[in-house]
Amino acid sequence: MLKTIKSGRKRIGQGEEIVMGVAANMARRVDPEEPNELLRGVANDRSGGVVKSSLRVLSVLEHFQANPRPARTTEIGRALGIPNSSIDDILKTLVRTGYLAFDPRQKVYLPSYRIVTLARRLEGSFFGGTAVSDLMDEVHRRTGQTIWLCMQNDRWVQCSAIIPGSDFHSGVHVEGFTDYDWSTAAGMALLSSKPQEMVVEIAKRMFRTEPPAKRTASVTALLDKVRTARKQGYATSRGFSAEGATAVAVAFQPKFMRVPVAIGLVSTEPEDAPGTSALGTVLRQIAARHQRLAELHRANEDDLAISPE
Repeated sequence: MLKTIKSGRKRIGQGEEIVMGVAANMARRVDPEEPNELLRGVANDRSGGVVKSSLRVLSVLEHFQANPRPARTTEIGRALGIPNSSIDDILKTLVRTGYLAFDPRQKVYLPSYRIVTLARRLEGSFFGGTAVSDLMDEVHRRTGQTIWLCMQNDRWVQCSAIIPGSDFHSGVHVEGFTDYDWSTAAGMALLSSKPQEMVVEIAKRMFRTEPPAKRTASVTALLDKVRTARKQGYATSRGFSAEGATAVAVAFQPKFMRVPVAIGLVSTEPEDAPGTSALGTVLRQIAARHQRLAELHRANEDDLAISPE
């Protein structure tokens, strides 16, 4: 069950923001107990386009995320269900390319710093450095709840990152999970940041391709929700992760960022309840402040780059 989050008021600077109280037992950043179940689901997908060797490489990297310690070949192979001959080739390839390191004395493998370097460079090129992670971190500190980040991936909305909080549930909060329904809070937040003609196109496509039994909204209803999200600065959807829960999300896209993302969490109250509105207001205010800071930082960097000094 999701824990009830109490709200209070706190004065910050000259303005007053509604700040959600932190849960009594503040959740630590916890790693899942095992590699992402999504990989196993994709491996069993029979729709085509799935390369087993690629999934195995990803599962090796996620094994170290779930088990943050050096490991032997047999341990990794047994945990992932990969034969020793295959896992040995994968590990040696990752060592030769610099993504894993090998300790010949202990005969164990561990992640190389090249993984960190790659992630940071991609983060800087596509997401404005730490702008997104800084935003997620602050929302997590202020609420104590699980914070999730979603992006558009082709025609779908996909969860790309999670910071576990007091309401974390491994069967619900899954990094990589793909949702085909744009009427969710994350989908509505992402749509609200797009041009109207693109919103109409996505709405029509979703309604046309979704089976009638699974249709959650008409095109008109979806467009009405987008207008509401734009007006209030955040989006909501009922029934997220548990009965009686409401997802709340905001769009985040500084001018220099190549793709928009949606940051969200869960309210235990209905969509129109004061607690949900307060949560949406907090998200909107924090996101707006981080967007201004990120754009100001980038502008200063650009000025320094052309400075005669």
